Amino acid sequence: MKKMVRKPEFWVIVAACVFVVVGSQITESANFWILIAFITFFGAFGRAAYKKVTEILDKRAERIKNELDEAAALRAEAQALLAEHERKRQEAEEEARQMVEHAKAEAERHAAEARAALEETMKRRAALAEQRIARAEEEAMREVRQTAAVLAIEAARRLMSETIDEDRANRMIEESIQEVRDRLN
Repeated sequence: MKKMVRKPEFWVIVAACVFVVVGSQITESANFWILIAFITFFGAFGRAAYKKVTEILDKRAERIKNELDEAAALRAEAQALLAEHERKRQEAEEEARQMVEHAKAEAERHAAEARAALEETMKRRAALAEQRIARAEEEAMREVRQTAAVLAIEAARRLMSETIDEDRANRMIEESIQEVRDRLN
């Protein structure tokens, strides 16, 4: 009996019996019979319809839940991709910064090498100039010596060509020597 009370069909039959007992006054109205037909229909097919409707709603809820899970997974994937791209952007910025620093260091190194090469070139040119000056000084000294020798020879020739007494010859030699010294200095 407890199982029967739980079924809606049982209550439909009870309601029909109640209407028969109550009498014909209620049964004369068309609205009453529409209500009875509705209750009978709902009682007979309500449980099956309820199961079908709940099954459809459960499937729809499951589908919506799956779509939400998929959307959450896609969002997590998008956030992971965003984080990856942000990391790659930061790596690229770091690499660019390192490249700029390397280029600056390279430029400074080349500038230092160029300065060193210029200084070396200037030292070599100065050394060459000093060598030329030394050679020119040697050449001048050689010319002075040659001139002094020529003058000494000329003085000796004058002495020999003129018959001069010995004092005068000594004075002339002294003057020639002094003249050579003056020209050397």
